[in-house]
Amino acid sequence: MNYFNQLQTLLDASCAPYSGFNVASIVVLKDGRHFKGVNVESAAYPTTNCAERNAIQTAVTEGAKIGDLQEVHILARNAAKELVQAYPCGSCRQVIAEQALNDTVIYCYASEDKIDKHTIAELLPFGFLGAEL
Repeated sequence: MNYFNQLQTLLDASCAPYSGFNVASIVVLKDGRHFKGVNVESAAYPTTNCAERNAIQTAVTEGAKIGDLQEVHILARNAAKELVQAYPCGSCRQVIAEQALNDTVIYCYASEDKIDKHTIAELLPFGFLGAEL
């Protein structure tokens, strides 16, 4: 399925009054369900929530279990309103790896035709998945 148009529309729901850096994400579960998320900034920066985690948390709220996550799609727009290719931050990589049991694909869009595709294991090598606890 082509998620680019949905992501582009979703960027307008992003709340980025401080950075102007809008991010939209759609996560797809193994059963085909998908969930949307946008970044939501806060003046107290540590309380800002990333689009990827927002979408994953919505999926979990709707019943997704660890291991259900199959794909994460990401599109970003800078303060000049230009589309830019963005990758998950470290916190998002950790959450994706844990929710996917280190088995999911991340799609990072620069345009409808330019898409980088990586596994979460490539983006977070030697990830800490909690089994060691």
